[in-house]
Amino acid sequence: MKIAAFGHYPIHRPLHGGQRRVAAIASEARAAGHVFRYVPVYSTRGYPDGSPDERKTAVPEARLDQLHDPQRREDLHLAQMLSDDPLVERLLDDLRRFAPDAVQFEHPWLYPLFAEALEHDPALRQAKLIYSAHNVEAKLIDPRWRAEALRLERDLVARADLVIAVSAADAQVFDGWRAPKQRPCIIASNGCWPPDLAAVPPAPLDGPFALVAGSAHPPNATGYWESFGEIAGFLPPGSRLAIAGGMSHLITADDRFQRYQRMNAEFIAMLGTVEEDVLSALLHHARVICLPITEGGGTNLKTAEALMWGKPIVAMRPALRGFEEAEAMSGVYVADDPVQFRTLLREAMTGALGSLRSVAETARYGWSAQLAPLITRYESVL
Repeated sequence: MKIAAFGHYPIHRPLHGGQRRVAAIASEARAAGHVFRYVPVYSTRGYPDGSPDERKTAVPEARLDQLHDPQRREDLHLAQMLSDDPLVERLLDDLRRFAPDAVQFEHPWLYPLFAEALEHDPALRQAKLIYSAHNVEAKLIDPRWRAEALRLERDLVARADLVIAVSAADAQVFDGWRAPKQRPCIIASNGCWPPDLAAVPPAPLDGPFALVAGSAHPPNATGYWESFGEIAGFLPPGSRLAIAGGMSHLITADDRFQRYQRMNAEFIAMLGTVEEDVLSALLHHARVICLPITEGGGTNLKTAEALMWGKPIVAMRPALRGFEEAEAMSGVYVADDPVQFRTLLREAMTGALGSLRSVAETARYGWSAQLAPLITRYESVL
């Protein structure tokens, strides 16, 4: 089966959750024998590290100021902004030559560029339409754009031959938008590649630390402030909180961090964006993995990652959205409020709370297992 997939970010060097999910879908589809072609249409300002091939379909440099206009949303208005650009006809010509059996959209944002051709073009109208959702986007978007996003998302969900959701809650929403005789959504949750637990990399930090890792997605910073507060002084003496990923830049730029910068320097190691080998070393040596997620949608890749490392996890309850059964596992400690979160973290850092999760127990959270419902459904969509 030949699948052409479109998204609004490159996956050559996957860093945030969306990139990792698309890269995993591509890998699993190819491993199953499908021809999977992913085409990113994206801003090189937001993603400067696309591969040479990926840069061929990036938004033209001359359009970037328009795309990043504060009066627009980069994702929601991407298709509208490109509608008269020669890039679109080039993408359509390439798509016709590829002659896909199915066209898949990661997020709904690029669908308007192709909607008419997929319905009427003789070379493309036989292709099946697949919507690969990462969230219910309209629930998360700024209220002033919500109606516009909802129209786009509902239209794609209603027209798609196959809809993929990351959680049962999201699938329920999408099924409510589809006609009674249409196939129900399938659920292919987020996952993680199994870590090499036998490897012992050098410790990236001295002393005991708890790890928080997350992208520059604003809800990650919101969760940090709600869960840890302005000063992480509740940690046991001699221990620290290590913060990796783009979320660290959101935190350090915040007045709440700068107000107590000298005090927080004692408790927090701000690491910024780190390479994959450094992240693996941090996960290996962390005494506790923290999931301070308090809002957002879909499911969180960091939850699957934390579960597979077998370490004690201290999480706010929304972090287990889509992973609710994991609360019964050893070493998973779930808080319903910030006070409980900080108490659990302190106890886990002192060793009072441990973890006995096994590799066999957490294998279900690997990408191969999580994406299996999607990979097995590809053939039947034709």
